[in-house]
Amino acid sequence: MNQIHEKILPTHIVAAAGIVLNEQEEVLLVNTYNDGWVLPGGQVEVGENLVEAVKREVFEESGIKIEVGEVFCISSNTAVYAGYDGVKTVPTKVIFDFICKKPEGG
Repeated sequence: MNQIHEKILPTHIVAAAGIVLNEQEEVLLVNTYNDGWVLPGGQVEVGENLVEAVKREVFEESGIKIEVGEVFCISSNTAVYAGYDGVKTVPTKVIFDFICKKPEGG
C-alpha cells in the first residue's frame, strides 16, 4: 500500500530576494510559472547565509551574477496557503530584500 507522507516545513521560512538595478536604475523582474512578475529570490537553503542565498537565487532565475549590498526591506507574510509537491500547507515567511547590482565588467 502506497502512503503519501506529508512534508513538514518549519513555522517560518526564511527567504531572500534581490532588487537588482542596472546602470539606468531599472529593476530586474523575473517571470513566474503562472505569468506573474516578481523580484528574483526564494528560500534560504540549509547551510546558506542570506547573501549566498540572494546570489544563488538571482543567478538561478536570471543567469546574472550580482554584488549584494544593503538590506532594503525586511517583511513577512502572515498567511498560510496550500502547498504542492507533498507539502500540505506553506507556512509564513520572513523575507529579506537586498539592493544588488551587476559587478563592473560583469
